[in-house]
Amino acid sequence: MTARDFIASEINKLNDLISKNIDKESNLNLKKELSETLYLINIFDEYQINKKTIDTIIELPSSNTGYSDYRIINDCESDDPDHWLEVSINEEKIRLAEGDIVIRKK
Repeated sequence: MTARDFIASEINKLNDLISKNIDKESNLNLKKELSETLYLINIFDEYQINKKTIDTIIELPSSNTGYSDYRIINDCESDDPDHWLEVSINEEKIRLAEGDIVIRKK
């Protein structure tokens, strides 16, 4: 049995208890936490994120310039900002804000 299977099984047990109104509020909270954990496990699997693959996790600080974005730039192997390109994924430029995190993989 995997952790994912175990959590899914526990969520099913909680659903049964919730439907029977047994400690409903507490079980709803636990179900929410387990659902969040399952969501994170799926992200870890999809992006192959684990202790062995993470180099650092960076939380972007406040820019202290009012509301402004962080942008991801491809420097095109140049120190000249005129040659830099803003990274786009699916034709959408990547904009980050304070508090966002960046996971740097090894």
